[in-house]
Amino acid sequence: MFMALLLSSIAAGLIATSVMLFFLYLPLLWRGAYYDVLGAIGSYFTKEIDARSRFLGLIFYALIGVVFSLLYGLLALITLNNLDQLTLPSLTLPGIGIEMNSAFLLFGFALGLGHGIIVGLIATIVFIEHHPLEHYRKRLILVISQLISHIVFGITVMFFQSQFLQLLLRT
Repeated sequence: MFMALLLSSIAAGLIATSVMLFFLYLPLLWRGAYYDVLGAIGSYFTKEIDARSRFLGLIFYALIGVVFSLLYGLLALITLNNLDQLTLPSLTLPGIGIEMNSAFLLFGFALGLGHGIIVGLIATIVFIEHHPLEHYRKRLILVISQLISHIVFGITVMFFQSQFLQLLLRT
């Protein structure tokens, strides 16, 4: 069971982190305000804004995404084991026939919202008040982008965790 959780967490974590990054950088399409999370994380350590610091930020972000996916996966496992007790409706994705209990989406939304609030507060303290580069001290756009992207992360990771775990745990 641990190996199934680990494999599903790696896959779901990388997918959900990619979707999260897509939403974080989406405002670039219309030249809107965005917060360069990868640059902020990497430059926190390198003290420079360049491709190397963004790559370092990407590696760090992906690893953290997999770790949090593991935590979300534990909840998905508990939910799968108690699925018969949940009376929430199941959803079927049209065209591909994937069935999913809506509990996973609701848990993903709720966890993502809580996760986003906590990360937004922590990021405000770490990046706004203590970042070595003035460029990364924008308060409002950081909090809003973290909140939205973590909700998206929560929903995405719970969807994929529920699907991967069901496939990997079939006996």
